[in-house]
Amino acid sequence: MAGVSGETSDLSARASRPQSLIITIYGAYSRPLGGWFSVSALISMLEVLEIDESSVRGTLSRLKRRGILVAGKQGSTAGYALGASARRTFELGDARVLERRTPPPNRGWVLAAFSIPETSRDLRYRLRSRLSRVGFTQVSGGLWIAPRQLESDLRYLVTSLGVSEYVDIFTAEHSGFRDSGEAVDQWWDLDAIADLYEQFGTEFKSTAAYWKRAKDVDPTRAFADYTRVLTAWRPIPYLDPGLPAEFLPKAWPGTSATALFYGLHDRLAKPAMEYSRRA
Repeated sequence: MAGVSGETSDLSARASRPQSLIITIYGAYSRPLGGWFSVSALISMLEVLEIDESSVRGTLSRLKRRGILVAGKQGSTAGYALGASARRTFELGDARVLERRTPPPNRGWVLAAFSIPETSRDLRYRLRSRLSRVGFTQVSGGLWIAPRQLESDLRYLVTSLGVSEYVDIFTAEHSGFRDSGEAVDQWWDLDAIADLYEQFGTEFKSTAAYWKRAKDVDPTRAFADYTRVLTAWRPIPYLDPGLPAEFLPKAWPGTSATALFYGLHDRLAKPAMEYSRRA
């Protein structure tokens, strides 16, 4: 799972990268406010996160070129709104990122089998990349697997890429010839996923300790801390497929990291939202 390994090495830097922070700001705060922020508000919010104005403007231009953001004015004020596709992605992703996941019961597996012509190898690469980033892993060739609860993610991914003519979806049980736990250990790099959780815990342990002691909530600090925490957390629930407890190590670091994230979420999400309303 090269994708997981790459995210592991990148997690500590993610929470300070302008592009990642801006995407978090739009996903977490803009939609209840109509999906639009003025450029001046964005510069103000990113200044709190120690990102300078030139970096903000350059990143906004790149996100506009990619269609993630759409430039537009409200009156005479320039700003950016979420593109339709990005907004839909956030709406679908809310449950995955913010849902309080615990290891589910073993409901079997969902399989994606595909064969994309060599003339469309770029499309094949994008499908493989997207599958790995929503928790699927390769069994062999064009056969990919994930826990059954990710079937809806698979269907959305296949539809959004326009590859339904090349893909067959199956649900299945693993019935032989080796133990299912042994197969899971081969299919997923559980050590790399555990490292993601451990890094998250290490990165934000002091933040959690501060807010546990704090009697009053400073909205500016709440916004800065919650935005960084959420930016670092966002990819983890996608890279972790949500395996049943029977396939996880007993001392699974996902348990403590998840508790840390939701403790901060419960304390900071509302005051961070209030700060963004006033920005």
